[in-house]
Amino acid sequence: MMYFRRFVSALAVASAMLGSTLAHADVILTFGQNGGGNTITGTDTAGTTTINGSNISISVTGIDAANPTPFNAFLTLSTTSIGSATLVFGNVVQEYSGSFCITSLAGCLGTNYLSGNFTDAVFGASGGAALTMSAAQPTGSLVFTSDVIGALGVPRGLGFSFANVSPAVHIAADGSLASFTSSVSGTMSATPPQETPEPATLGLLGIAMAGLGFLRARKQG
Repeated sequence: MMYFRRFVSALAVASAMLGSTLAHADVILTFGQNGGGNTITGTDTAGTTTINGSNISISVTGIDAANPTPFNAFLTLSTTSIGSATLVFGNVVQEYSGSFCITSLAGCLGTNYLSGNFTDAVFGASGGAALTMSAAQPTGSLVFTSDVIGALGVPRGLGFSFANVSPAVHIAADGSLASFTSSVSGTMSATPPQETPEPATLGLLGIAMAGLGFLRARKQG
């Protein structure tokens, strides 16, 4: 049940990134990697999978700051799985905790365009070549810091898209997401200070919270 809740949460975050029901949560940064190589490495060791990439050269294509775009920066991502993976409606789902930084210099140095810590989930179709790592607050934990972006209020959302996943997405024999390599792109969103959510958004949030309450009640029952 916990994984189902996380899967629903992850899908909600992905929908918000694409567009749109959370109209009051602005996209604050988007990026794609420079070049077509696989820069992300997922490593499964004894039932724990890490998903990491260090000093990846990226192009920031959008940012809620004065910086003209596009411009080059560096991404470092470090995450570790929490518990085992499971198969939900044909999708591999696993919870993760980690951090990232997008900075002007390698090693998370220089101008901090955006960095953060998060706990949520990665999911992707079993046998497919794509994974999405998402986080949201609410309902999970996602903290942003930035030297240049001022709009970092709740709700916040994060989505890392891993493409060209090789080998294909699957659960290893030890119960964790199997080792892989991939490319990466990403989108982050947050709410400007003192902005009032739209009535439609509040309604959707209420439905989501009611759904989570129902799942918790079933789990406790």
